[in-house]
Amino acid sequence: MTVKGTEMAMSMTRRGAMAAGAALALGARGAHAQRGYPDRAIRVIVPYAAGGADQFIRPLQNRISQALGQPMVIDSVTGAGGAVGATRVKTAAPDGYTLLFAGTGALTAVPRLQHLPLSIADFAPIANLIAIPYVLAGRRGARFTDLAGFLREAKARPEGLSYGTPGVGSTPHLVMESLCRAAGVTLLHVPYSGVSTAVVALLAGDIDLVMGAPSAIMPLVERGVLPLVQTGAQRSAVLPDLPTLREAGLDVELVTRFGFFAPKGTDAAVLDRWASLILEGGADPAFIEAMHRAYNDVELLDRPRFQSFIAQEDAATARLLGELNLR
Repeated sequence: MTVKGTEMAMSMTRRGAMAAGAALALGARGAHAQRGYPDRAIRVIVPYAAGGADQFIRPLQNRISQALGQPMVIDSVTGAGGAVGATRVKTAAPDGYTLLFAGTGALTAVPRLQHLPLSIADFAPIANLIAIPYVLAGRRGARFTDLAGFLREAKARPEGLSYGTPGVGSTPHLVMESLCRAAGVTLLHVPYSGVSTAVVALLAGDIDLVMGAPSAIMPLVERGVLPLVQTGAQRSAVLPDLPTLREAGLDVELVTRFGFFAPKGTDAAVLDRWASLILEGGADPAFIEAMHRAYNDVELLDRPRFQSFIAQEDAATARLLGELNLR
């Protein structure tokens, strides 16, 4: 080898050693950062109005904060069917200090309907906590008192009946459009800012039906809300007396899951730690009882199972939106 070649080889060796040293230092810093995680409060964004989905995780707030040694702060960020809050998490640093707790529809249906630069690929699923069917309800004193009566009325009066949901592209909207297609009826959709406002409109007689979460509908039965049917594949454990759409002969089922997500690129050790805390807290009998009292089913899915479910739902949602031709 020539002197020049020897010098080049030595230079390459020095550069390689420097790169290896930098990589080792970076790895050491990363490991140290994980050992020190968390060293400040963790913000969990819930992309809906306060008093809704945030109630699913408030019973776990103190437990998780104590386990981490830092506050878990729940922040309700509303707008665009959950997309505003989800986008804030998407653009946050993937360091485990900004997480998302949301219904899966906010990442599968809403971005497609609103043509937003947002998808499940922007997030790292952590764990699922809650699964809820939806309830279709009318009101006492209306011209129908059960699902069969509603369908007869709807067929006799195309677009003569109206229904409210939490918004265009929300899971209640999708399941209602699926019901209409399966039953061969046409209804007028009236979107509201939330299920609670839709229920107020129902009781006032402004609309004929509402589709929403059981926790928003069932507590108001005594005030005149009349549950007709639920949307799960089988009867919910917390709604054992309410029939499903499948029992009525309609090939429709839709359940939404609410789980935790982190920005894409978040360290696996952080994801695993959060998954463990969520699954342990969600399995606590006291938590399960509290959720059942509020008409919510607990469904715990670990990281791999939640990731698999989300991928399947995303594909199914794309197909459903294409079939329904929603705008």
